[in-house]
Amino acid sequence: MTSEQEILEILQIGETQNAEFKQRLTKADLKQDRRQKLVTRIRYMTCDSPFEGRFLLGIEDVSGREWKVSGLTESKLKTAERVLLEICEEADVEIIEEERIETSQGLVGVYLLKRTAAPEVKETCSINVAGRVNSGKSTLIGALVTGHPDNGSGRARAFLLKHPQEITRGQTADIHLAFMGFSEDGKCIHLENPLSKEESARVLDQSAKILTFFDAPGHEEYSKTMIRSILGADAQYGLVLIPVPEEFKLIRSEENKTGIRRLDDITREHMILMASQDAPLIVVTSKMDKAKPEEEMLVTEVIRSTLKEIGRIPVNITEPADIQPLVNELSHGTIVPVLQLAATEHESLELFTNLLKHLPSSSRNVDVTKPARAYIDKVYRGIRGTNVVVTGTVNSGVFKKGQSVMLGPIENGDFVDGRLFSIEMFKKRVRALRSGDLFGFDIKDVDKHLVRRGQVVADPDDIIVSCRVFEANIVVTRHPTRITVGYAPVFQSHTIQHTVILQKIYDADYLCVGDFARVRLEFMSHPEAVQIGDKIVLREANTRAIGTIVETIN
Repeated sequence: MTSEQEILEILQIGETQNAEFKQRLTKADLKQDRRQKLVTRIRYMTCDSPFEGRFLLGIEDVSGREWKVSGLTESKLKTAERVLLEICEEADVEIIEEERIETSQGLVGVYLLKRTAAPEVKETCSINVAGRVNSGKSTLIGALVTGHPDNGSGRARAFLLKHPQEITRGQTADIHLAFMGFSEDGKCIHLENPLSKEESARVLDQSAKILTFFDAPGHEEYSKTMIRSILGADAQYGLVLIPVPEEFKLIRSEENKTGIRRLDDITREHMILMASQDAPLIVVTSKMDKAKPEEEMLVTEVIRSTLKEIGRIPVNITEPADIQPLVNELSHGTIVPVLQLAATEHESLELFTNLLKHLPSSSRNVDVTKPARAYIDKVYRGIRGTNVVVTGTVNSGVFKKGQSVMLGPIENGDFVDGRLFSIEMFKKRVRALRSGDLFGFDIKDVDKHLVRRGQVVADPDDIIVSCRVFEANIVVTRHPTRITVGYAPVFQSHTIQHTVILQKIYDADYLCVGDFARVRLEFMSHPEAVQIGDKIVLREANTRAIGTIVETIN
């Protein structure tokens, strides 16, 4: 309940982007010129997250120097409220809270306005992009999103690098998101300025299909973030970017040492992790404008042999006619499109954009009849006007604004109840999201301090059991010595990152590189929401093991 003293404190701050004061509103304010000004102002008040603004009636502007309470009669306030409601409807804004405060001068109306949710985007498709350091991931994404080839000096990637260490080094250190749109007739809708919220809103409004890119870091020191991106994004497609000149040198170096031609360990790990996610895989050889013919030939040969080793069939795309027959086979998960690309060349980008336009959004996570489920990737507790905001990718089903959800497990393994107060996608409020969509949920009626990364937000009807001990089939892909009982790597699956203890190795005393085994693992601190069939990674320093959960114990 707002008090008269609190109103005076608001008036001392004065009008801001998110606060507007009026002495009264009358039918005269519904005339065209005045109405348009009010609609514009209300839209501006609610244009930024959390898309809310405060409107006060019964406040007088004293010669532009100060604000004071003037108050309104009951009848005048009712008239003003009817006018405000009509203007809000035209501005696509809701009045979600309203109060009438009695003062010595009369009634003051206080109204919390919130931008009305837009309809959900018709079709969404997401791609996880991985590649070693300096492979050109951010540059490629920047060129695709803006429609402008790079200038050869990294101009196209500039908007993706946000952290100081990224700008200084020109390298990605965190997971970044970018998107591009396609109209009903398949025309690409570019962002002139990807950092502009107005530009983002325009593309979302005009697009029938949205393609999202998850740009993960490629440097060894950020490997855990890279793994989190691949496992946690639940993307429909995986894309591995391989820079030909750099990869050629690494292949030659390995060949000189061991006599074996093979991809660099980081590139190989990206490819194996992507392939393990049961999503169609795309391989792009980058920096073709800088590659020599002998470099191109060797790298292409090693890529093709590596894909065959992991059970995939590489198919080259060299012209638009190659795209449609190949796209029809992608959902089977065996065919891998291989393209050559230079982010500085318009023709090269155009061919790749043509492939992206034809990618079906139904490669995985398409069953909207399943209960709604999503894993939390990031948690925000300090956004004004919200309880707790969580982000991630919808794993299955459909989430709708206002629906009840359960969230957990918390430390003791239980789940708590909450409610989706609002839903956002790319900083735009929407009414519903389906599997594969990126989400931002403002969750009410839950203790915000119980919320953490790795938890599940799900439909209350979903059957989810918290698990402390489980068994998995794994293969060790990298380890310098032996793995024995008691080993404690970091477990990653979906957005979960949690140390586990190796309790048992079946049919073996120890494991080393290349070994397959069934193992029993226990989460060190508390239960997690894992289930049979989940893909997992175990990592620690130079160790990697990948596998699948086959049994949950308790």
